[in-house]
Amino acid sequence: MGFIGSLHCVGMCGPIAMMLPADTSKRWKFILGRVLYNGGRVLTYGVLGLFVGFIGESTGYFISQKSLSIILGALILFGVFLPKSWQNKLSLNPQIFRFTNFIKSSLSALFKKHSLVTQFTFGLLNGFLPCGLVYAALSGAFLTERVIDGMFFMLFFGFGTLPMMLGISLGATWFRKTFALKLPKLIPITYSILAIWLIIRGFNAVYPHIIKQNIDLSNIPFCH
Repeated sequence: MGFIGSLHCVGMCGPIAMMLPADTSKRWKFILGRVLYNGGRVLTYGVLGLFVGFIGESTGYFISQKSLSIILGALILFGVFLPKSWQNKLSLNPQIFRFTNFIKSSLSALFKKHSLVTQFTFGLLNGFLPCGLVYAALSGAFLTERVIDGMFFMLFFGFGTLPMMLGISLGATWFRKTFALKLPKLIPITYSILAIWLIIRGFNAVYPHIIKQNIDLSNIPFCH
């Protein structure tokens, strides 16, 4: 999910990654700065996964996680097929909008600095920017039902985005040129795969006999 979804990241965050402040006096410092930026971004995903994993584990005592898995999968599929004209009418919650503006203003201030710490901090903050793909991944982390599993779910999601995002942040513009026209087709596929996985996961938990294999029939009585 992270690897295929990173095509979306290249399209949306690619320009930011390429414009990151950097110390270009030495090549190794430039590369290290880009690695730290992406490391900070992945770390934020892990923290978010830890948080939603905790919520998922806590709510598991009084909410059916299996039914919720089906509902979340259905909602993601609904979003995939929702007409763009309707999507444009959806707006962020005012509190989320204010938080987003705070993150953006903080990122703007960091553009004036070129230290390695700055690039790591840039990645940490970048991970909090609103992103549909990250929200979809957090849905999967939420349904792991364990704090540690939620964290690892998001960490591996972040690692999956590294090849594309590290490449584009190092200046490989051909990434964007190669995949730009394919983004509209590939991203919905990513969302759909996650949605189908969530739905199957829910149904498998509610009705495990549906896909159970190698059933032993030797002890089952039959009428003649």
